[in-house]
Amino acid sequence: MLQGLFFNEDCTDFFYARPKEGVTGTDVDAFVDRLAGLGVSALLVNTNAQRTNYASEVWEPFWTGYDPAGPDDQPVFRHLPADRIPDTRRLLDNMIALAAAGVDYPARMIERCRERGVQGWISLRMNDLHDVDLLDAPLLSAFWKSHPEFRRVPYRFQGWTDRALDYAHAEVRDHYLALIDESLARFDPDGLELDFLRFGYHFRIGHEREGGRILTQWLGQVRDRVRDWARRRGHEISLGVRVAADPIASRELGMNAVAWAREGLCDLVVPTPFWTTCDFDLPMELWRDLLAGTDTALGGGLECRYQPYPAAPARMVTPQEARGAAAHVWAGGAGVLYLFNYFESMHFGGAWTAEQYDQTLRAMGSLDGLVKLPRTHVVTFRDTPAPGVPVAHALPVQGPLCAFRLQTGPRPTSGTAEVVLGMEMPEGAVPPRVRVNDHLCEEGVLADGVQRTPVPLEALVDGITVIEVESTAPHPSITSVGVSIAP
Repeated sequence: MLQGLFFNEDCTDFFYARPKEGVTGTDVDAFVDRLAGLGVSALLVNTNAQRTNYASEVWEPFWTGYDPAGPDDQPVFRHLPADRIPDTRRLLDNMIALAAAGVDYPARMIERCRERGVQGWISLRMNDLHDVDLLDAPLLSAFWKSHPEFRRVPYRFQGWTDRALDYAHAEVRDHYLALIDESLARFDPDGLELDFLRFGYHFRIGHEREGGRILTQWLGQVRDRVRDWARRRGHEISLGVRVAADPIASRELGMNAVAWAREGLCDLVVPTPFWTTCDFDLPMELWRDLLAGTDTALGGGLECRYQPYPAAPARMVTPQEARGAAAHVWAGGAGVLYLFNYFESMHFGGAWTAEQYDQTLRAMGSLDGLVKLPRTHVVTFRDTPAPGVPVAHALPVQGPLCAFRLQTGPRPTSGTAEVVLGMEMPEGAVPPRVRVNDHLCEEGVLADGVQRTPVPLEALVDGITVIEVESTAPHPSITSVGVSIAP
């Protein structure tokens, strides 16, 4: 059974994070070595957006049409904002330099993983939409640009997902099947992941259930190919899928992962948020029950951002928040904790120290490691609904009585805990009363819009924390809620 800490390395981070044309095969080895040293069990090497980061024979590489010696106003950059051109050139130059040196980036990653006792997977994004608003951006493929009739919402553009490819078209399925075939033949992975959450919308509006049946049948073809290559390689090759956090939303979007597991079409299901915010309320126990009786392992996906509600400001999660989200995943019965966008230099560079990054990733390998460190559990929202389903969010909220439900993992046996409320209160208002699991807490301290209320450990229970906030103010507004636990 698959288990442990899984780390997804996207198709660009490795190349963005290094000096121009300074990347070598030794850098690839060092990258794997670092993650292995932090306790990563499996490295998922993402090789594509709409193009590939290696010299593919079936898809265009990222650098197609780019002249490294040419000016910034060359055609490939004509619709790219000027401030993005230097970073994009570094990305492309590093990809070209590595390929020119004879280093097949994904193959080298997997080879080094095997040497270090880490599983090496290939992760494929099944509908990447970065920069589809720019039309001629370097990330976009000729296939996507030349087939507007294959887009799921051809009659408008109100957001990237309108321009996703519609898998109801056989040509779209064949386009991705070609990349799958090349990945299995060219590389020697321990697993193949189909990342359906990049970007999660694969069918025309209102045709998602019909599309789900098409996708299930198509996944059977992929499963047959994976099994065939496992026989040829002489070792197991797992097949994983990344899907929407909520099982109902996932099914309504055509990603019927429960049916896939019951039909034996996948070995790992990872419910996850898209990107907007880390989901601190992943329904892990429900997923576990739905997958019961199958041979499919369950993972829980963590994202790098924190946003309490759709209109709120966003930021990177803190180490304490990441540990809180991870503790909930393990406590919910998952066998795999899956990190997406947890890039040391790109997303957390400057947001976390190197020490915080190392400490947090090392702890994430087990629930035992996490409960020894301070952690925070916060209220967020679910960011991948089916069309026509409103985005549900508990915040912001107004009223004299509010209640919040958090999945907080194991009850601590030592240390301290507190409820932290982001508040908008009238000047001079009395801090609201806070109950935790029906226990009335001591009066909190309200300062600079934040109220901190100490919580006795005996008020906490395993798994769930229900917070009730009762105020004497006429219309208090609560904009964020969290429980901080410090063993």
